[in-house]
Amino acid sequence: MKSTVVRVEREATIGRPIEEVFERLADVRGYSAWMPRTGLFGSCQPAEDGRTGAEASYRDSSRIGPWRGRVSTFRHPTQLEFRQTLRWFGKAVMQARPTYVLETDDGATVVRHVAEGELYGIFRAMKPMTALMAKRERRLVMEALKTSLEGADGNA
Repeated sequence: MKSTVVRVEREATIGRPIEEVFERLADVRGYSAWMPRTGLFGSCQPAEDGRTGAEASYRDSSRIGPWRGRVSTFRHPTQLEFRQTLRWFGKAVMQARPTYVLETDDGATVVRHVAEGELYGIFRAMKPMTALMAKRERRLVMEALKTSLEGADGNA
């Protein structure tokens, strides 16, 4: 059976302490301030319960529809993992699992980012296009993360 998983890996070294990089990634409320608007991302809001950290839930709006997600792994300051689902007309069409693993490197932080997505329904037929979109989106996210933290005051 043909695989319906799309996997993208990226790595970046960010000239900021690991705690700052982790906090930027963990703060879903702040995503709208630094995430690129040139890709799929629209905005991110915490769920109604307002929880942050481990098991926090959120809603992303994107150009392809609304995602519902949660923080599935929260290991301060070295690992964050998210699980999110895109639904169309009540049916899951994609599940994404973006993961960030952080390591200290001489005062900087190495961020290893792996994003996996499982495709369902119509998205299965669109795997090549979905893979290209995922590669572009992950590149934009990593570039924006780096820029947001290495700006003049680190609060871009």
